[in-house]
Amino acid sequence: MNHTTISRLGFYVALYGVVAILFWIGFFKYHPDEAAAIQGIVASSPLMAWLYDVASVNQVSAAIGTAEIIVGLLVAAYPISKKAGLVGGALASVIFLTTTSFLLTTPGVLHVSSLSGDTLAFPSLFGGFLAKDLVLLGASLVITGSAWQAVSAERNAQHTQDDALIADAA
Repeated sequence: MNHTTISRLGFYVALYGVVAILFWIGFFKYHPDEAAAIQGIVASSPLMAWLYDVASVNQVSAAIGTAEIIVGLLVAAYPISKKAGLVGGALASVIFLTTTSFLLTTPGVLHVSSLSGDTLAFPSLFGGFLAKDLVLLGASLVITGSAWQAVSAERNAQHTQDDALIADAA
């Protein structure tokens, strides 16, 4: 196996890992337990707290889940549609940037200890759970960049082909 094969394999593991996570957490958002579990996180977020002004806890959770599933489908379409992959990767990046922001806005994400006299902040179990979204954000950005590059290459190839046809017609 060479470096190109390993890189390609890694890319697709990351791509379908993002898809699996989006599907898993998206479908789980339809369960009342998950709706209740995310209520404090969403309510603490300056980006998302307003959602509870327009919908119930279960409706907000289901809407978030629906968005995650749709984005997962777009990312999964990458091999057959780079444009769908581009939109999906960009939206997944927004999702994981938002969930990463919860590290800053959710109470209880960090524990602070000063047993030795030195203050040390470290993630709680919940903070550690949220920290994985940094990796998912990185994978989503890689997917976005790869799809963008492919879409641009397709567009440039089409323009070159169109220019050649115009030159031949002249």
